Amino acid sequence: MNLKLAALMTLGLGAIAAPAALAQQAPDYYVGAGLRAGFNDNTSFVLDSKAKIADLGSTVTLSVRPAVIFDSSTELRLPLSVDVAVTQSLSPYAGAGVAYNAGGTSTVDPMITGGLDWSVAQHIVIDLNANVLFTSGNTDTEFTATVNYAF
Repeated sequence: MNLKLAALMTLGLGAIAAPAALAQQAPDYYVGAGLRAGFNDNTSFVLDSKAKIADLGSTVTLSVRPAVIFDSSTELRLPLSVDVAVTQSLSPYAGAGVAYNAGGTSTVDPMITGGLDWSVAQHIVIDLNANVLFTSGNTDTEFTATVNYAF
């Protein structure tokens, strides 16, 4: 239950109006690696990325966030997100997309995503992410934490 509350609080930050003039926004592009854990998942290696698609306002952008998860089979995530720069180093985001499991079933499932990009140094971003996948007859929740190089 505490994890759900934390995820809701993170998503709620995205609704807060950010100051109009920020010295810098979260990076537009990054790639990195980290770990995935979940209620129905093994701990797995993740390759993570972000690419800005469009500016939606002075502190709001639209991004695509592809990720590859290496478990007993390869899994792909492709969500679109709305990102809000709250401070120079924090940028919460929320969105939706699809999840592909290349295992025996080769299924494509809808998903929702939310998280926080945290710029800890000039080119280093920590991405904390939660995904909810809607599989046939079930839902699956997963969490990822990645360290990324921003450019």
